[in-house]
Amino acid sequence: MTSSCDIMVVGGGHAGLLTAIALHDCGLQVQVVDPMPAAAIRDAPADGRALALLAGSIAHLEKLGLWDELAPYGAPIRKVEVLDVGSAAKVGYREEDAPARGPFGQGFENRVLRRILLDQFLERAGKGGLVTDRVQAISRDGDRISVRTETGESLAARLLIGADGRGSKVRSLARIGLRRWTYGHTALGFIVRHTTDNGGAVLERMRRGGPLATLPLRSDRTGITWVETDERARQLAAGPSEALLAELAEALDDALGRMELDSPVGTWPLSGQHADRYVAPRLALVGDAAHGVHPIHAQGFNMGVADVASLVGLVRRHKGDPGSPDVLRAYERDRRGPNTRSIWLTDGLARLFSNELVPVAQARGAALTLLDRLTPLRRLAIRRGMGG
Repeated sequence: MTSSCDIMVVGGGHAGLLTAIALHDCGLQVQVVDPMPAAAIRDAPADGRALALLAGSIAHLEKLGLWDELAPYGAPIRKVEVLDVGSAAKVGYREEDAPARGPFGQGFENRVLRRILLDQFLERAGKGGLVTDRVQAISRDGDRISVRTETGESLAARLLIGADGRGSKVRSLARIGLRRWTYGHTALGFIVRHTTDNGGAVLERMRRGGPLATLPLRSDRTGITWVETDERARQLAAGPSEALLAELAEALDDALGRMELDSPVGTWPLSGQHADRYVAPRLALVGDAAHGVHPIHAQGFNMGVADVASLVGLVRRHKGDPGSPDVLRAYERDRRGPNTRSIWLTDGLARLFSNELVPVAQARGAALTLLDRLTPLRRLAIRRGMGG
């Protein structure tokens, strides 16, 4: 038996649910396919991950009419301090320097944001909007694309969207190639409670082992992303929490006061990747299914938000067939260039700040000092960074 809808989204993560909500609000019938049932997504345990929605992404969500429902769960980012530990050079970005004189973005705990998005989607689409299953095969017939699931169900749509992450099954089934590279580093992610108000500040420490960054989640609660070599990351994650927090306090110059863990310590090997194409007949990739980046510049999910905004905008403008070649070609043109630039930006920054050659360190320090002293240059950097 085959069920049918306008658009099928494979992947019930942040990008997939955002896509589904926005397209449903266009008056289209949307189904999301994900292996996790709704209850498991809602009750997902803390895993230490947090993300920043930059101001550019928030602007996209405002245009899609989605931001007001998310805003109460975020914590504003009001200042950013970047310190290159090797050269002791630093630059500070302040809220008043931003073009709109507002927060640079908002910090969210991953699981909380996903739960909110799921509830918003199911409120719109009903319980039947989420299909708990795995995609096994895809096929095309005229103006429809169908998937066969692990349980043997057949689902058909006019457009299939792959939002199923870096290991995308949709991308693989569509035979879209992938270029991938590794960094030899691992990110530790965890959340701390602390006695000193974080003031809405993101603190970035560019260190030899890799960047360490904080993200405000509440005045007394902060997300930590800490990059180290693979071996050192394993040692830190497996060691006593007291030692981990003591080293963190030293790296942050005790900026957060007394700290305690408020989540498990997760580890994620770091790599980058880019799909050879974002589209195939009746099919589009968004978010991590299309691209993956180093976390140094908080671009990953924000690139996905821009993908969603572009695809939804094109579907709205090309009224009629959401999976038409015109929509898909325009989406590829619109997103591939900006995403390529963001990938190389994050890759270049990651390699630049891990390079300890004296001339490189000196040039890096001089650049940060110049940014800190020259307001017009700092504002230019802010505009680029907030763009998402």
